[in-house]
Amino acid sequence: MNHINLLSDYTSGKKDFPTGLMFLPFKKLGKFQTVYRQGDLANKLFMVKSGSVKLCELAESGEQVIHAIKTEGEIFGEWDALFHPEIHFNNSAITLSDDTEVHYIKLSEINLETYPNSVAGLSALILEDFKKLNLRHKRLLNKDAAYRIKETLLDLAQKAGQKFGDETLLKIWLSHEDIAKLADTSRQTVTTVMNELKTKKKIIYSRDRILFRSLSNIHH
Repeated sequence: MNHINLLSDYTSGKKDFPTGLMFLPFKKLGKFQTVYRQGDLANKLFMVKSGSVKLCELAESGEQVIHAIKTEGEIFGEWDALFHPEIHFNNSAITLSDDTEVHYIKLSEINLETYPNSVAGLSALILEDFKKLNLRHKRLLNKDAAYRIKETLLDLAQKAGQKFGDETLLKIWLSHEDIAKLADTSRQTVTTVMNELKTKKKIIYSRDRILFRSLSNIHH
């Protein structure tokens, strides 16, 4: 049984998970590999054990919409499929870092009657996702583009960054276009804000990593 990761025993230091769910190892993936494709049957939930995963949707217009970046300890999938097993994924999941490890659980193996605590735990995770969507919507309505870009970077650094004293290293491959989609703005605006942060010596960045000198002064 040591090949099975008991969710109740998994500790990332960031979250408490619903008890009773067992996630099996999926596999280690390289950068830009697909976990699932938009349109596939949504018969699994996934958990990021290490690395990062981008959830993105190809709209009818042909434009890619990024819904979220999932990092260590976060669960993702189609929540509605828990109750409607015929549902298909409305987005694709693509890795953003080397040596990303993803675990999964088949929805057919989630026994909500045997593990009633899982219902409350999963409900909490679903509610958390809705809260994040609501926060993103509020930022779009009430904050300017520069603020949204900085908050997007700050959120990612707090979730997935490695602390080195006052500095924080975020190792995720994100283009300016990706950041723009997460912050609901344009690539040109992201480039301007990133260059301003670099000029002020608040960050050093390349395409696959950003070093934050201090997270506390990102907005100052």
